[in-house]
Amino acid sequence: MAVARLAAVAAWVPYRSWGWAAAPVGPHRGLGALLALIPQRAPRWLPACRQKTSLSFLNRPDLPNLAYKKLKGKSPGIIFIPGYLSYMNGTKALAIEEFCKSLGHACIRFDYSGVGSSDGNSEESTLGKWRKDVLSIIDDLADGPQILVGSSLGGWLMLHAAIARPEKVVALIGVATAADTLVTKFNQLPVEDSRRKNCISLHSA
Repeated sequence: MAVARLAAVAAWVPYRSWGWAAAPVGPHRGLGALLALIPQRAPRWLPACRQKTSLSFLNRPDLPNLAYKKLKGKSPGIIFIPGYLSYMNGTKALAIEEFCKSLGHACIRFDYSGVGSSDGNSEESTLGKWRKDVLSIIDDLADGPQILVGSSLGGWLMLHAAIARPEKVVALIGVATAADTLVTKFNQLPVEDSRRKNCISLHSA
Protein backbone atom coordinates (compact mmCIF):
# COMPACT_ATOMS: atom_id res chain seq x y z
CA MET A 1 0.00 0.00 0.00
CA ALA A 2 2.84 2.39 0.85
CA VAL A 3 4.47 1.72 -2.52
CA ALA A 4 1.22 2.39 -4.36
CA ARG A 5 0.70 5.69 -2.53
CA LEU A 6 4.30 6.74 -3.22
CA ALA A 7 3.85 5.93 -6.92
CA ALA A 8 0.77 8.11 -6.95
CA VAL A 9 2.74 11.03 -5.54
CA ALA A 10 5.52 10.47 -8.08
CA ALA A 11 3.00 10.69 -10.91
CA TRP A 12 1.27 13.73 -9.38
CA VAL A 13 4.27 15.89 -8.44
CA PRO A 14 5.36 17.11 -11.91
CA TYR A 15 1.93 18.52 -12.74
CA ARG A 16 1.54 20.72 -9.68
CA SER A 17 2.37 24.41 -9.65
CA TRP A 18 5.88 24.94 -8.32
CA GLY A 19 4.93 28.22 -6.71
CA TRP A 20 7.84 30.24 -8.09
CA ALA A 21 7.42 34.00 -8.34
CA ALA A 22 6.62 35.28 -11.83
CA ALA A 23 9.29 37.45 -13.44
CA PRO A 24 8.97 39.70 -16.50
CA VAL A 25 11.10 38.70 -19.46
CA GLY A 26 12.03 41.35 -21.99
CA PRO A 27 15.01 42.88 -23.77
CA HIS A 28 16.43 44.02 -20.45
CA ARG A 29 16.03 40.67 -18.67
CA GLY A 30 18.03 37.73 -19.95
CA LEU A 31 17.77 34.05 -19.04
CA GLY A 32 20.44 34.42 -16.38
CA ALA A 33 18.40 37.07 -14.58
CA LEU A 34 15.30 34.88 -14.73
CA LEU A 35 17.08 31.81 -13.36
CA ALA A 36 18.54 33.89 -10.55
CA LEU A 37 15.02 34.48 -9.27
CA ILE A 38 14.29 30.77 -8.85
CA PRO A 39 14.83 29.88 -5.17
CA GLN A 40 16.22 26.55 -3.98
CA ARG A 41 13.42 25.87 -1.52
CA ALA A 42 10.33 23.81 -1.03
CA PRO A 43 7.40 25.10 -3.11
CA ARG A 44 4.37 26.78 -1.56
CA TRP A 45 2.21 23.70 -2.08
CA LEU A 46 4.33 21.88 0.53
CA PRO A 47 3.71 24.13 3.56
CA ALA A 48 4.36 21.28 6.01
CA CYS A 49 7.80 20.43 4.61
CA ARG A 50 10.28 21.48 7.29
CA GLN A 51 13.86 20.36 7.01
CA LYS A 52 14.68 18.23 10.06
CA THR A 53 17.31 16.15 8.31
CA SER A 54 20.83 17.56 8.59
CA LEU A 55 23.41 17.65 5.84
CA SER A 56 25.99 14.87 6.13
CA PHE A 57 28.82 13.55 3.97
CA LEU A 58 29.68 10.01 2.98
CA ASN A 59 33.47 9.74 3.02
CA ARG A 60 34.84 7.43 0.33
CA PRO A 61 38.56 6.59 -0.13
CA ASP A 62 39.76 7.62 -3.59
CA LEU A 63 36.29 8.88 -4.55
CA PRO A 64 34.56 12.27 -4.01
CA ASN A 65 32.62 12.62 -0.77
CA LEU A 66 28.86 12.58 -1.28
CA ALA A 67 26.50 15.05 0.40
CA TYR A 68 23.28 13.46 1.64
CA LYS A 69 20.35 13.82 4.00
CA LYS A 70 18.95 10.76 5.74
CA LEU A 71 15.57 10.50 7.39
CA LYS A 72 15.29 7.62 9.86
CA GLY A 73 12.23 5.41 9.74
CA LYS A 74 10.85 1.97 9.09
CA SER A 75 11.55 -0.36 6.19
CA PRO A 76 11.50 -0.46 3.30
CA GLY A 77 13.47 2.74 3.00
CA ILE A 78 13.22 5.12 0.05
CA ILE A 79 16.21 6.40 -1.94
CA PHE A 80 15.55 9.28 -4.32
CA ILE A 81 17.89 9.29 -7.33
CA PRO A 82 17.81 12.72 -9.01
CA GLY A 83 17.99 13.60 -12.68
CA TYR A 84 20.85 15.07 -14.68
CA LEU A 85 22.68 17.73 -12.60
CA SER A 86 19.67 17.89 -10.25
CA TYR A 87 20.09 18.55 -6.56
CA MET A 88 18.79 16.78 -3.47
CA ASN A 89 16.79 19.91 -2.61
CA GLY A 90 14.66 19.77 -5.75
CA THR A 91 10.88 19.74 -5.72
CA LYS A 92 10.45 16.01 -6.23
CA ALA A 93 13.13 15.09 -3.68
CA LEU A 94 11.50 17.22 -0.98
CA ALA A 95 8.02 15.90 -1.82
CA ILE A 96 9.24 12.30 -1.55
CA GLU A 97 10.86 12.97 1.81
CA GLU A 98 7.76 14.68 3.16
CA PHE A 99 5.63 11.75 2.02
CA CYS A 100 8.00 9.33 3.77
CA LYS A 101 7.68 11.40 6.96
CA SER A 102 3.91 11.07 6.81
CA LEU A 103 4.23 7.27 6.65
CA GLY A 104 7.17 6.93 9.02
CA HIS A 105 9.46 5.42 6.38
CA ALA A 106 13.20 6.01 6.07
CA CYS A 107 14.36 8.22 3.21
CA ILE A 108 17.71 9.18 1.69
CA ARG A 109 18.34 11.95 -0.81
CA PHE A 110 21.79 12.90 -2.08
CA ASP A 111 23.84 14.88 -4.58
CA TYR A 112 25.92 13.15 -7.24
CA SER A 113 29.67 13.74 -7.17
CA GLY A 114 30.40 17.08 -8.82
CA VAL A 115 26.84 18.28 -8.19
CA GLY A 116 25.37 20.42 -5.42
CA SER A 117 27.13 20.05 -2.07
CA SER A 118 29.08 16.92 -3.00
CA ASP A 119 32.80 16.96 -3.78
CA GLY A 120 34.11 16.53 -7.29
CA ASN A 121 34.04 18.26 -10.66
CA SER A 122 30.91 18.01 -12.80
CA GLU A 123 33.01 18.32 -15.97
CA GLU A 124 34.75 15.07 -15.07
CA SER A 125 31.56 13.21 -14.23
CA THR A 126 30.38 10.20 -16.21
CA LEU A 127 27.41 7.86 -15.97
CA GLY A 128 29.77 5.23 -14.62
CA LYS A 129 30.88 7.50 -11.77
CA TRP A 130 27.32 8.43 -10.90
CA ARG A 131 26.38 4.75 -10.94
CA LYS A 132 29.09 4.20 -8.32
CA ASP A 133 27.59 7.09 -6.32
CA VAL A 134 24.21 5.37 -6.23
CA LEU A 135 25.75 2.05 -5.24
CA SER A 136 27.73 3.78 -2.46
CA ILE A 137 24.51 5.19 -1.06
CA ILE A 138 22.87 1.76 -1.15
CA ASP A 139 25.86 -0.09 0.29
CA ASP A 140 27.06 2.36 2.95
CA LEU A 141 23.98 4.31 4.07
CA ALA A 142 20.82 2.31 3.42
CA ASP A 143 19.53 -0.05 6.11
CA GLY A 144 17.52 -3.05 4.96
CA PRO A 145 15.42 -3.31 1.79
CA GLN A 146 15.04 -0.20 -0.36
CA ILE A 147 12.61 1.29 -2.86
CA LEU A 148 14.45 3.31 -5.52
CA VAL A 149 12.72 6.37 -6.97
CA GLY A 150 14.56 7.55 -10.08
CA SER A 151 13.79 10.80 -11.87
CA SER A 152 14.79 11.27 -15.53
CA LEU A 153 18.46 10.21 -15.74
CA GLY A 154 18.08 8.88 -12.21
CA GLY A 155 15.62 6.34 -13.60
CA TRP A 156 18.36 4.93 -15.82
CA LEU A 157 20.79 4.73 -12.91
CA MET A 158 18.03 3.20 -10.78
CA LEU A 159 17.70 0.30 -13.22
CA HIS A 160 21.43 -0.41 -13.16
CA ALA A 161 21.54 -0.19 -9.36
CA ALA A 162 18.70 -2.71 -9.12
CA ILE A 163 20.61 -5.12 -11.37
CA ALA A 164 23.78 -4.68 -9.29
CA ARG A 165 22.08 -4.97 -5.88
CA PRO A 166 19.04 -7.28 -6.32
CA GLU A 167 19.25 -8.38 -2.69
CA LYS A 168 18.63 -4.84 -1.40
CA VAL A 169 16.26 -3.34 -3.98
CA VAL A 170 12.65 -4.49 -3.55
CA ALA A 171 10.82 -2.03 -5.82
CA LEU A 172 11.40 0.64 -8.46
CA ILE A 173 9.45 3.83 -9.19
CA GLY A 174 10.40 5.74 -12.31
CA VAL A 175 9.52 9.41 -12.80
CA ALA A 176 9.93 10.32 -16.50
CA THR A 177 12.68 7.70 -16.74
CA ALA A 178 15.19 8.60 -19.47
CA ALA A 179 16.42 5.09 -20.27
CA ASP A 180 15.09 5.05 -23.83
CA THR A 181 16.73 8.39 -24.67
CA LEU A 182 20.14 7.29 -23.40
CA VAL A 183 20.04 3.98 -25.25
CA THR A 184 19.09 5.77 -28.47
CA LYS A 185 21.90 8.31 -28.12
CA PHE A 186 24.40 5.58 -27.32
CA ASN A 187 23.42 3.54 -30.39
CA GLN A 188 23.93 6.63 -32.57
CA LEU A 189 27.57 7.06 -31.50
CA PRO A 190 30.35 6.08 -33.89
CA VAL A 191 31.76 2.64 -33.11
CA GLU A 192 35.10 4.02 -31.90
CA ASP A 193 33.33 6.34 -29.43
CA SER A 194 30.95 3.69 -28.13
CA ARG A 195 33.95 1.54 -27.21
CA ARG A 196 35.60 4.21 -25.11
CA LYS A 197 35.95 3.44 -21.41
CA ASN A 198 33.77 6.33 -20.25
CA CYS A 199 30.93 5.18 -22.48
CA ILE A 200 30.95 1.58 -21.30
CA SER A 201 31.98 2.28 -17.68
CA LEU A 202 28.32 2.10 -16.72
CA HIS A 203 28.67 -1.69 -16.89
CA SER A 204 31.75 -1.81 -14.67
CA ALA A 205 31.58 -2.74 -11.03
